[in-house]
Amino acid sequence: MVIKRQGFTLVELLIVMAILAMMIVIMVGILNPGALVNKGYDARKKKDVNRIKIAFEEYYSDKKCYPTNDIVDSLGLLDDGNCGGGAFAPWLPIWPCDPKKTHYLIFTEPVACPSWFKVATKLNNLSDRDIPANIPAAMGGEITRATANYGVSSTNIFWIDTFIDPRCLPADTCFTNFSGSCEPITAGCLGDNCYLSSTGPRCQFLECKVDCCVGTEVTSCP
Repeated sequence: MVIKRQGFTLVELLIVMAILAMMIVIMVGILNPGALVNKGYDARKKKDVNRIKIAFEEYYSDKKCYPTNDIVDSLGLLDDGNCGGGAFAPWLPIWPCDPKKTHYLIFTEPVACPSWFKVATKLNNLSDRDIPANIPAAMGGEITRATANYGVSSTNIFWIDTFIDPRCLPADTCFTNFSGSCEPITAGCLGDNCYLSSTGPRCQFLECKVDCCVGTEVTSCP
């Protein structure tokens, strides 16, 4: 007796393939591999900038100053070619860069013995809860609203504090800051880019936030 083997028909195969294709589409939509990759990149960036923060604090413990911007430049800490090298050894044996081999952004107080620093990067996930709601236009050096949305700093400042060059701050003068440049204002203090100078050490040599000026009222910096 001959036993006939019954296989799948073409229609059945097409149905199975269609079901598998739908399942793949659903899984891709759920998992969103691009988002998962970006999440991993962002986690690494956060870890790296915090490693740099720790290294700068250890440097301060040894030197009683944070690295100057000139030292940062001379060591090549802003040079993509130094990624993975020992440019900042022994405080950080392997200098980190982001997943695209691009340097992290660093800015320290522009004096001979800096008392503060900032390290920043740009996260891919713009919905990350660690991204501040309002980021100023300029925060010092390469750190701007366009280049950074996440950062760390020494404990005496916030990384999003806007840096204003003290040479642009005659006492009791309100002015507008456009990406690091200064323009005097003679008719009051208006807009998000409005800042007030002060003779106090914080405002004169460090930062003025947007809330230094409220409407047309000239107030003192915190």
